[in-house]
Amino acid sequence: MIKLFLENFVLFFIAIDPVSLLPIFASFTQGLNRKDLMTLCLRTGLTAFMILLIFWVFGSQILNLMGISINSFKIAGGMFLLFIAYEMLFEKRQQRRKETAEKAMDDEALTSLATFPLAIPLIAGPGAITIAMLLSEKSTQSISFQLIGFSPVFIIILLTVLSIWISGRITEKLPSSVLGVLQRVFGLLLGALAIEFIIQGLRQTFSI
Repeated sequence: MIKLFLENFVLFFIAIDPVSLLPIFASFTQGLNRKDLMTLCLRTGLTAFMILLIFWVFGSQILNLMGISINSFKIAGGMFLLFIAYEMLFEKRQQRRKETAEKAMDDEALTSLATFPLAIPLIAGPGAITIAMLLSEKSTQSISFQLIGFSPVFIIILLTVLSIWISGRITEKLPSSVLGVLQRVFGLLLGALAIEFIIQGLRQTFSI
């Protein structure tokens, strides 16, 4: 059981990679006060956890029922992320953030941000969802093995929520000029990640 836990922990940690996501999170938490940041952290973590849990239990059935392949999911997720990266590079998101910084985000806006793109596809992305489905099928039908196999997700989600919180605290201490430069850099990184999702989906779809 320890071996199962460690193997799954490593795979999920690589798929979600909360450390590498920290600079990307920073671009989304700019302008949030502590209360809104805490709300965002909790909602993002809970949403990502529930998504991975649902796909762990019902993933294959859901995709088969809807006639969707994981490759199509990768392509769609990549396209959404690419659009966000475009906005970050050309400061279109920054204009909206200036308005947000003047007043606390309303409840609906926080929920929207926590759901997309933070919870999905940045945290519960195609890689994490694919691993959840594969490891679930690989695990025995024993409830204890299923619980141990999925338990690393809970720990990694906590680490990811901590990453979001840290990113928000970092943005409070940096001048706007530095944040503008970092946003463009992180937008470029996010765009590269998005293109990787799209390329992987296309390669596996067309076997190239």
